[in-house]
Amino acid sequence: MGSVAKRLGQISARSLESESSTILRTIKSNKIPNSLSQRLDTTLKDSHDMKVFGLGTLSSLSSKERYSRFTHSMYGIYSTMEQELDLSSTSSSLSSLSSSSSSTHSSLSAPVHHFWCRHENILRRSDKLKQDLVDVGFDMNSAEYSAATVGYINALQVAGENDRKTGGGLLLGHAYTRYLADLMGGQVLATPTRLALGLKDGSPKQYHFDLAADADGEALDRKGYVEKIYRDLNVSGDMLTDEAGSDNNATLLEGFVEEARSAFKHNIHVYSEEPIWLDSVVGLKNIAAGWVLRR
Repeated sequence: MGSVAKRLGQISARSLESESSTILRTIKSNKIPNSLSQRLDTTLKDSHDMKVFGLGTLSSLSSKERYSRFTHSMYGIYSTMEQELDLSSTSSSLSSLSSSSSSTHSSLSAPVHHFWCRHENILRRSDKLKQDLVDVGFDMNSAEYSAATVGYINALQVAGENDRKTGGGLLLGHAYTRYLADLMGGQVLATPTRLALGLKDGSPKQYHFDLAADADGEALDRKGYVEKIYRDLNVSGDMLTDEAGSDNNATLLEGFVEEARSAFKHNIHVYSEEPIWLDSVVGLKNIAAGWVLRR
């Protein structure tokens, strides 16, 4: 059974990789030498375990109870990350940009602000995840986060506090690992999830991105929007390195890339915290059964 589940995870991983790799291969902003985007993309090869992602996702579709626990974990992660992004780029702190360096760094990260103010309307997931939990009758008031989820939440809070103290961009590494995965691969999961669990039309909502909500009023398809994210990550990276000075650029950017690697490790812990081998087979069977029933 374990070998069957492993094979299913490989198939699922390849199907997601094929779509995302096309986008990654054909956009330009992640090809700029020594840019933050180019450096962040190295983590896709050395830190992002697509087999665990595929098996963990299938496992979450083995039952509504398993799906609810997994979605609750995602809600905790996204709500914390988005709160930290808000705190690090709040508009009420913009006036500090013209103040002394210590004043600026005590309340605002300009690189985080640059990225988040341009993408928050489209990228925010926490409200959608909360609605997905409501749709399956999950009681959030009595639920506790799993150990792996708590570890991830703590890491996000530490990163946010660091960014506000130093004007850094550790949160950009976390945003990269979660939002890019959702945009490039996660969107294909909406229909399988709905079929496997018998959810109502329009659910789950977490995989839907309203690209019409672009802050600059641009009409973008998914590839165009991913390009814009990479472009803004590069601008944020330039803001960080301009302040640090050329001698420290490589070391500084590598620190943010290392934070992305750490974020991927936290994701692996969350996706594999519960058994994934047998449950992934059940999840796949549920998708197939749901597809037959919907025909």
